[in-house]
Amino acid sequence: MKNITILVTLIFSLLIPGIGENKSTEASTNFAASPSLLPQASTRRAPFLGADLTWADSPHILIDAWKDPQQGDEFAEALEMAGVRSLRFSFHGMYSAEGVAASSKIKAENKMTNEYPWFPFSDFSDYLSTQPFSTVIGINVEEGGAIAEKVIRNFLAVNRKSKLVAIELSNEPWLNHRPWMPEAYAERAAEVIDRLTPLGVKFALPLTVGDSKNTPTKLSDTEWNTRMMRALSSRIDLKNREDIYGVLHLYAGGVRAKSVDLFNKIVRPFAPKMRYLITEFNIRLFLDGNPHLTNKYAMEFARKLSELMIVPDIVALYTHAVPYHSIMYWTNRRQVSTIIGGRDAKLKGEALTKGWHLTPTGKVFALYSKLAWNGEIISYKEDGKQRYWTIKDSRGHFISTLINEDKKQISKKLKVSGSELRLNVPGQAIVCFDENGIIIDNVLLPF
Repeated sequence: MKNITILVTLIFSLLIPGIGENKSTEASTNFAASPSLLPQASTRRAPFLGADLTWADSPHILIDAWKDPQQGDEFAEALEMAGVRSLRFSFHGMYSAEGVAASSKIKAENKMTNEYPWFPFSDFSDYLSTQPFSTVIGINVEEGGAIAEKVIRNFLAVNRKSKLVAIELSNEPWLNHRPWMPEAYAERAAEVIDRLTPLGVKFALPLTVGDSKNTPTKLSDTEWNTRMMRALSSRIDLKNREDIYGVLHLYAGGVRAKSVDLFNKIVRPFAPKMRYLITEFNIRLFLDGNPHLTNKYAMEFARKLSELMIVPDIVALYTHAVPYHSIMYWTNRRQVSTIIGGRDAKLKGEALTKGWHLTPTGKVFALYSKLAWNGEIISYKEDGKQRYWTIKDSRGHFISTLINEDKKQISKKLKVSGSELRLNVPGQAIVCFDENGIIIDNVLLPF
């Protein structure tokens, strides 16, 4: 199994200092000194959770799922089980909806080596029309506005506009081996934005930040981004538009809410209203040894994801990368799984039956998406190895969640809806309580 797409993306994310090992970037994200109820005017909805799709690596089970109704339904059931609400499908500089020859050409231009059976884009758009998921579609700006418009019009011909979260304007263009100089990229991106704006769709602009100069352009990430934003601003009124999201890709052991501040510092002068989609999120640069199959990794993922869910500028987070790591994997009859290396001794018994499986991280993801972070954020508090917060769901009910990373049971007092609750949480567990202090659901992660 080739995981070129995943590994290249992860390696290059090292180019973003401040999102890596710097522990000083940990943010103070407490809404209040105590986890008490906030004034209603201070609440906002938590970001929604989706999944980034890695479709070009073998075995090509996602491509098969879009073609075969039974496999498609099985994939959808697995996504719903994991709490995935939205899918990110990126052309990634190696796919063109124009056909095999166009795909081969653009893959050669971008020096991509993934081998996959070409498929019409209608396979994906038709599949999505039968399923409850929305999507971010990542087009190649270098193919021009006319082709981008054709792709999106064909998608909207079979899908409601509300299903299209945004059009992502290429993937990490500063790493493109053309190379993409920032002004050249901005010109192409502006063409696509101008062409598709009449359709009433939203856009997602890739952003980067950092001082290293290891990219193909030999520019630092911050210089590339600043020059790109300046050039794009001369064509597009970024200061007054609210239909263009920024795209962040966050990785590594040091990801904290403070990372978003690093982006805001260079983005806000050009686009003061911009909010962000994190279309590739993970907490490791490398997945060798498949740590995502362990409870310890799942607990760390839970903590770091909660710290980002509280950031006001984030609209959505898409975990990277289904089905090869993080929340779910697939196993065939030969017990080859879509994980790093294809096999792992940690998978035994039921975990190796043919079909889709949630990882421990996937169980956390499902709890967050369906319950713990599904509503308006009322309060949030960090305390050592504990995180606890309260949301109000769509029915007006209050749900409080506590993460206890310690091995010992903890007891916390929370004031919720005018009542003070004493909540007990076992060691290494995540527990959701209703407003009466009754357990609704939990994920136990002993390690």
